[in-house]
Amino acid sequence: MEPPGRLEVGAELPPLTKAVTQDKIDLFEACGVLQRASIHTDRDLAARKLGAPYPVASGRMAIAFVSEALRKLFGAEAFHRTGSVNLKFLRPVKDGDVITVRGRVTETLSEDGGTRATVEVWSENQEGHRTAVGVGSARVSHR
Repeated sequence: MEPPGRLEVGAELPPLTKAVTQDKIDLFEACGVLQRASIHTDRDLAARKLGAPYPVASGRMAIAFVSEALRKLFGAEAFHRTGSVNLKFLRPVKDGDVITVRGRVTETLSEDGGTRATVEVWSENQEGHRTAVGVGSARVSHR
């Protein structure tokens, strides 16, 4: 059985756009286990540790954005059961940035009664600069 049309090699991941604010960064970081100042929530600490004049969003936030886009492509059940994401972070994301996740299917393979699709993914800021690049995949069952 052929994979669903949206999973054909060359198919584009529907773009997902997120406005990043310091309030959203703070809320995201508040979900973490450790409640302490970090380069993500504290301007002074970010300046001392990074030399940046602003806190930066965590890589976990970028992974969450990409994961959301992939869940929409594969379906939540398929992605939660068989999905993966691997990202390399290229530039900081900060308050005021608008991040868009994009991607394209690069490979499909028959696997265990379904199709595993691999998607080249990236996120870019409002200036078109890539902030992260990587790959995601999941297996979609044939039914």
